[in-house]
Amino acid sequence: MFFKIRKVMKKILSYVIVLVAFISCGEDISDKSSAVFQGIKDNAIWEGGNAVAIVEVGNKMTIRASTLTETMSLKIPKPTTIVDPRKETSYITHILGTSLTKKASYVLSAGTDIFTYETAIGVGDGEVVIKEYDGNVISGTFRFNAFNTNLDSEAQEIVNMQDGVFYRVPVQ
Repeated sequence: MFFKIRKVMKKILSYVIVLVAFISCGEDISDKSSAVFQGIKDNAIWEGGNAVAIVEVGNKMTIRASTLTETMSLKIPKPTTIVDPRKETSYITHILGTSLTKKASYVLSAGTDIFTYETAIGVGDGEVVIKEYDGNVISGTFRFNAFNTNLDSEAQEIVNMQDGVFYRVPVQ
């Protein structure tokens, strides 16, 4: 009888070991619902944290993200309709460098110095394409060339942002 119990225990133990092996080899799939705001700034990867889209007075929206020393923002008119990511015909494109209501800015804090780069009417260029908007989150792409607002500054004259993406940024 002792040998039968031992044989059953060995089977149970081997099943438990196999079960533990399968569980520990499984991929941890976590919810990737955090917002993304990134791109290539001056030929280097840039990724901002705490991305948020803030609706302001006058149906304006600012999509913003930052690092410890940098803040990047895109100011556009708030979308007035739902933008479906599956329907390219619903995408909204905003051209930068043609308006003060559609602009990109980049601010760098270096010690006590603050360097600000912006697009404005006839200053810089670029575009923001809204590819998803449902009132709660906004997604899209962007690119821009923004110029230093302080002409007397010894900092670089222009900031170039390419292949920018903001994804599922919460709207406040």
